[in-house]
Amino acid sequence: MRRILAVAIVAAVAAGALGGLAAVEGAPAKAVRTFDLLELLLETPGVSGHEGPVREAIVGLLPSWAREASRVDEKGNLLVAAGQGGKRLLFVAHMDEIGYEIASIEPDGTARVRSRGGFFNTLFEGHAVVVKTKSGDRQATVRPREDYLAGTVEGGALVDTKVIVDFGTGAAPETEALGVAPGDPLTIPKKFRRLAGEMGSGRSVDDRAGCTALVEAVRRLDPRRLKNRIIFAWSVEEEIGLLGAEAIARESSFEVVFAVDTFVSSDSPLERKGFALGVLGRGPVVRAIDNSNLAPPLLVDRVHRIAMGRGIPLQVGLTRGGNDGSVFTPFGAADVPISWPTIYSHSPVEVVHEGDLRNLGRLVAALAESW
Repeated sequence: MRRILAVAIVAAVAAGALGGLAAVEGAPAKAVRTFDLLELLLETPGVSGHEGPVREAIVGLLPSWAREASRVDEKGNLLVAAGQGGKRLLFVAHMDEIGYEIASIEPDGTARVRSRGGFFNTLFEGHAVVVKTKSGDRQATVRPREDYLAGTVEGGALVDTKVIVDFGTGAAPETEALGVAPGDPLTIPKKFRRLAGEMGSGRSVDDRAGCTALVEAVRRLDPRRLKNRIIFAWSVEEEIGLLGAEAIARESSFEVVFAVDTFVSSDSPLERKGFALGVLGRGPVVRAIDNSNLAPPLLVDRVHRIAMGRGIPLQVGLTRGGNDGSVFTPFGAADVPISWPTIYSHSPVEVVHEGDLRNLGRLVAALAESW
């Protein structure tokens, strides 16, 4: 299904429904929906350190001017430059997702893993997984574990000794014959599901939704009309320490960085609403405060004025977690994270509202044009 969707989207790009200057406010109905783009990117695997397939998918969705202006840096970040002069602004969303890497193959043919990102191992326990090897995908299962708190640190990374990946083999040589090797990424097979109304659910909405918002913004823009120097970046290895963004920060300077990432919301049945409440369906969210950053109040107000001027609904809130923009502040940039509200973060059933994501893309384009 993902291949069919990808072909349809690429055909739409070629026909002008998505690409270049044709995709502007009030685009014709034949334009691909926001959730169609999200579905394609979400179902493309990209565990931290293995983002290549996601990067290729994003490049294929960009209009021709953006593809020509794009480059991949040494770290693997995808960068698109637009506009000349004025302020230097960065919009950054990360391509990677949580998952595991094979740490070792055991004598009995099973494998031990190391975590790539922060999450509860119980979310993978008892699930089928896919291992991406050099010779193709290999199916396996994660056995139910005895103690989910067990784990040891090896080489600075948590090796989850009780997370056991079972290939159905009986000895290490049989597993190795499948092409499985240390360093191979693995993750639960993913499927984006449309729920009632404008709701949708899937694993790695964080941050494929942010990637989608940047793609939609880029295809709305006429680069000849931008008064500032804008860099759009799809970064790598956010989940394991903001490493891709850090590489960009050391290479280039910016006045303002807009990190486009999840607002982890308490808009769910079992959580208190006094903290981190971003209501799904009421628009994008400015992360005024999180664990890594305090956004300058004057800049938050400016985002709000621009959004209101374009008729874009906007929420402002505080939540937990960090964002890519925080590594730029030591270099003098202001960090103003913009988000969509998500519930059940870092689980297989992250939930997003299509209108929120569509309006986030509009907000990115508005800030790029009007800042």
